[in-house]
Amino acid sequence: MKDLVLVAINAKYIHTNLAVRSLKAQLPDFDVEIVETSINDPFHRIVKLLLDQNTRRIGFSCYIWNMEMVLKLAEVIKKANPLVQIIFGGPEVSFDGAALLQAHPFCDLIIQGEGEAKLKALLECSNRREGLKTIPGLCYRNSMEQIFTIPDTEALPLSQLVFPYINVDMASLTNKIIYYETMRGCPFCCAYCLSSAKQGLNMLGLDRVFAELDFFIESGVKQVKLVDRTFNCDISRAKRIFNHMIERGGTTNFHFEMTGDLIDDEMLDLLTTAPPGLIQFEIGVQSTSPETLSAIGRKISVTRTAEHVKRMLVPQNIHIHLDLIAGLPFESYDIFRESFNQVIALGPDMLQLGFLKCLKGTRIRNEAEIHQYQYASYPPYEIISNKYISAEELYQLRQIEVLVDRYYNSGVFKQSMNYIFEDKIFLTPFEFFERFSCYWEDQGYYDVGKSKEQIFGILHDFFKDHQQVDQIDEWLRYDWLAQGNFRMPMGMSDQAPDKEWIFEFLKEPHNIHKYLADFIDLAPKKIYNQVKFQYFSAAFLSRLSGASLSTADQPGLVLFTATGLQSVIQ
Repeated sequence: MKDLVLVAINAKYIHTNLAVRSLKAQLPDFDVEIVETSINDPFHRIVKLLLDQNTRRIGFSCYIWNMEMVLKLAEVIKKANPLVQIIFGGPEVSFDGAALLQAHPFCDLIIQGEGEAKLKALLECSNRREGLKTIPGLCYRNSMEQIFTIPDTEALPLSQLVFPYINVDMASLTNKIIYYETMRGCPFCCAYCLSSAKQGLNMLGLDRVFAELDFFIESGVKQVKLVDRTFNCDISRAKRIFNHMIERGGTTNFHFEMTGDLIDDEMLDLLTTAPPGLIQFEIGVQSTSPETLSAIGRKISVTRTAEHVKRMLVPQNIHIHLDLIAGLPFESYDIFRESFNQVIALGPDMLQLGFLKCLKGTRIRNEAEIHQYQYASYPPYEIISNKYISAEELYQLRQIEVLVDRYYNSGVFKQSMNYIFEDKIFLTPFEFFERFSCYWEDQGYYDVGKSKEQIFGILHDFFKDHQQVDQIDEWLRYDWLAQGNFRMPMGMSDQAPDKEWIFEFLKEPHNIHKYLADFIDLAPKKIYNQVKFQYFSAAFLSRLSGASLSTADQPGLVLFTATGLQSVIQ
């Protein structure tokens, strides 16, 4: 019989769970198995999977995205097998363990806070109830149904914990996101963040960090997301890690959460030497309103952050996400609009528009009455309204978020968005998304799924009566073809040369060598279906290339391939 089954229920199939792997790595003397699923898997399939485990204990890793399913699973499993011990752990159960035990009798134990040492102590004391009172952070009920919570103590230094992936078959995680940490805690006290609930930093030594990063690279991991709250809080340490990664190279992408104003000139210079695809940054701006930033304890310089982001974007070797949070104190709809416009003007690769979550253990939740927060009583405790922004306004922002993801963050409309913003087709980017979201609402587009062709077609139709419709049509056509799409969406014009001209072009060896070197050994008929020629105006091509426009300039041809390669035919 197994000693323990650790259950991870992730938000998506592509995700993995760091916590259960760290817990298992500390328990080499016990028979521990990991069962990993997602919230999208069939409920009764997960129940069957867990009931088939011959185990004494089942431990659930609890988060805001899976708590509803965890409670349902735990209840069914306990009623089906009353002898199995049910254990909860994780951030979602670390602040109200006693109340959870009282409300859910099918849960036997709750481990509050960091769990590695506590779980090991729990397994070592076996079923001796008298031993439970010696385990810090443990919440349990005794034989008289009385509930006890043992005070927590300081966590073990990270250097004393075994590497979570030491005995993991990395091939089984191919094409999944791997999570990793080089530190726990955060030196800052942002009111909305769980890391603010406990002060202090627990950092892993650089020798371990270098060796473990090398492990991921050598294993061929596609992406590693570091869960360190503020990776560059120790800027010297961060630079040494970046330098090691740049020298080491490899194909693994590493994602870091950064604070933009803590980046210095030396780090900026170092980052310009990083090969494309190695490093990805997520930088939390959250708001550009000084009053809001002060209220949430976020002591950052928006000006320095903006300067650093613009400099990092120039080499185009680092993918940069910028974050905003709607629903923060003192931020009305109009003030949020200003934050949105200032941040998107920096040109990040992604603008992540999130909504405030009033998490257990955070100051923002404790100040709910001050700011008249209305938030959902169930996970993820998202904001409904506050004294500064109404529920209707927040739902308008939610609809805008959908379009920001589809039309900006997707990268599919890169040139079209640049044109719309730079030419001020609307006064500001926010006004464009606001008006476009009203159009989606009026047409009922939010209520049904949309194909790629339809997403393009909707934007094209939105501008069909606009005075600059011809120019917008060109940019949309370019973006569509640049993605390797050759069948035009409904309503989009096809400006291709005639078929005879195309075949004459493809028969000429010089043209193939100059523009289609990857197709040298193919006959024209084989090449024909893998390329697309399109005429564009001289003004469009001039703007695309950055060259000045001559009055003698004529429309020109652009050649696209299915792989997204584009060439202007000279």
